Amino acid sequence: MKFAKAVIVLVLVASISYSTENLTDPYQILNRHYEAIGGLDKLKAQKTTYVEGSITIEGTGLQGQFKKWSDGPIRSRQEVDLTIIKTISGDNGEFSWQIDTNGKLVINKDENTINARRVQELLGEYENLNPESPYFDLSFEGIQKVGDVDCYVVKMTNSINKDVTLYYYDTSDFYLEKQVEIKPDMKSHTVFSDYRNVNGVKHSFQQEIEILPIEQKQTIKISKYEVNIDIDTKLFEPPGQDVEDFRFLNGKSAENVPFRFIENHIFLPVNINCNERLWILDSGASATVVDIRYASELGLELQGTLKGVGAEHIVDVSFTTLPSFNIQGLQFDEQQVAAVDISSILQKAMGTEIVGVLGYDFLSRLVTKIDYANETISFYYPDSFDYSGSGQVIETPLEDRFFIVPMSINSKYSGKWTLDLGAGGLTFHFPFAERNNLLDLEGVDRIGFGAGGEIKSRISKFHTSELGDFVVHYPLVSIPRQKGKGTFAHMERTGNIGNSLLRHFVLFLDYKKQQIILEQGKHFGRDFPTDKSGLQLLVTEDADFEVFFVSPNTPAMKAAFQKGDIVQSINGIKADYFGGIISIRDLLREKAGTRYTFEVLRNETTKELILELEELY
Repeated sequence: MKFAKAVIVLVLVASISYSTENLTDPYQILNRHYEAIGGLDKLKAQKTTYVEGSITIEGTGLQGQFKKWSDGPIRSRQEVDLTIIKTISGDNGEFSWQIDTNGKLVINKDENTINARRVQELLGEYENLNPESPYFDLSFEGIQKVGDVDCYVVKMTNSINKDVTLYYYDTSDFYLEKQVEIKPDMKSHTVFSDYRNVNGVKHSFQQEIEILPIEQKQTIKISKYEVNIDIDTKLFEPPGQDVEDFRFLNGKSAENVPFRFIENHIFLPVNINCNERLWILDSGASATVVDIRYASELGLELQGTLKGVGAEHIVDVSFTTLPSFNIQGLQFDEQQVAAVDISSILQKAMGTEIVGVLGYDFLSRLVTKIDYANETISFYYPDSFDYSGSGQVIETPLEDRFFIVPMSINSKYSGKWTLDLGAGGLTFHFPFAERNNLLDLEGVDRIGFGAGGEIKSRISKFHTSELGDFVVHYPLVSIPRQKGKGTFAHMERTGNIGNSLLRHFVLFLDYKKQQIILEQGKHFGRDFPTDKSGLQLLVTEDADFEVFFVSPNTPAMKAAFQKGDIVQSINGIKADYFGGIISIRDLLREKAGTRYTFEVLRNETTKELILELEELY
């Protein structure tokens, strides 16, 4: 799950009046805009800036202050304080960095950030004004209204990344009325007002910003704008020491901690206030998450509401302070975490109470070793961890707090994949599947659950997956049936790597070095049992086992199961005696040809259905 961040947009604009001329040359329009600002000479003379003001995020209860220092096109530092969310980010001219609300430092090494920095640097040199530029291309897109104002629309693309920017300039005075930034997975609309003179250049002191697809709206109001001030260059450097908000109870590691591997998910027992509950381990969660009901049980106060991005849906996210917690041999101090309704979904799907998700805020502090075959996990102190095994080290620069890993399916469908311990299987993202004509492949339709609701997909069998130097044969890969608004709609990534593939390995995650290590696990290459029924069940609030989906053209459909059927017994044994929904699903993974007699309750009538398992893939 990803969570929205506050965005500050500071744009220089001017208020010199011109008559409407119906210009069509985008470079002439842009030059008139800079002339309206006060001229390039004055603009270039503003070497350093300091800006401060307020941020209000509509409908969230979140508001606060920001400060930003800049020196040239790259070097900067920005501090945002929304009381319950505090972040610091910067760029020292060599690399950019961020400190999250729990004080964790990350150096941005990913390709997207490097490319964005290069674009920013070139814009700071006004390379976009050069009609012969090998980097930028401007085009005139006509005249459109922003409110009641007619505006020239200029489109800017570049050869470095896929970002597109639309500028809307008032046809009479060349003020920048609006700016639309289009990135592969986000779009922001900014409307400017309240122009004031700062050393001969007029800047917008108020900006209304809407971020899509999460539909978050925020207002930026600038209260101070200073130029050509003295700034200590140390301000642009990241802190020399990272946060240490955890400790090992014995030495510098906690090794061979048992975990439960249920339905291709890793569950760890977490102790809070002498009470132990199960949490999911999830490298695909950009923050640690506590269930809202468990938060209430702990007496935690929830604050604010932002929009978060689940696998396919947008979800409401609040924030709270989680007390100190323990995992065998490891203790964490209190943490700022997200609060989301997750238990209602997971209880239905797993039949087991799950009260939280251990995400980036947990995993980023440690080096983590996961031995899937032995169902043990080990945690190490990053500065003292020295790998000496025979596994393959793969450099995986963090992007949006996630490991992004190169991988191929069938040696053909290649790209950047998100390594996602919170995902049960392999999943192509919808845009990649659409571009590569994968949406109509034969397979088995399924419905999964994620933050925000149901996820419809089709599972197809492929020949190989190639991760590093390792080849795993006959992987099953899910293909979303609709684009949605969440992670699976990501335009630039190929898909998510989940535990159905990772369980073949012993996996190391090293956030500090931004790399993973893969070793062949004891079960590498094993053919793990899969469903052979097409029958999907969930647990109701009354603890019944209810049919919620029957896959077309599968044994479950042939047996005439229907959505809403309540399983009463299997082969004459009451459903309650099987020990939970996982045990029943295990029955449906037995060898092809296995027959079961189900008794189901349908509209207050008991029916007998004969189910014979078949190979589905």
